[in-house]
Amino acid sequence: MALFLTFLYAVGTSVVLPTPLEAVLGAVKLAPGWAVITVAVLGKFVGAYLVFWLAVRVKGLPRVKAWRGRNRYAQWLMEFGRKWVDRYGAAALFLLLLIPGFPDTGAVYLLAVAGGRPVAFSLATAGAGAVRLSLAYLGILGLTQTLSQ
Repeated sequence: MALFLTFLYAVGTSVVLPTPLEAVLGAVKLAPGWAVITVAVLGKFVGAYLVFWLAVRVKGLPRVKAWRGRNRYAQWLMEFGRKWVDRYGAAALFLLLLIPGFPDTGAVYLLAVAGGRPVAFSLATAGAGAVRLSLAYLGILGLTQTLSQ
């Protein structure tokens, strides 16, 4: 059950929850660390891909196109996102998401709406999550072992 909840939370951090992914490490008390990290990374990938899939559907809606056409802020944001995606790509998203505790929901949404490479960006999101979780887990594990001596 802990791993299922970990998966759902990881999906949620990509889709709706503006919270850091590292919170899933609380499940380490109920499941092995490697399993928690693996399930969370899979959830992060699924969530990011779901956001990209939804963004493609939403940005094609006539109402959204009309709103984007008349809203200067939306036009600027879309243009900024498109230029950023074209210039830096998924590698930049990976580096951006390596910031510890960074709630990445906003970045995933912006790139989903502006970009067109869902698998690359979903892999970047999941890869950054894997690195962040692994480093946090190793830090917690090391701290726990140090304090217990």
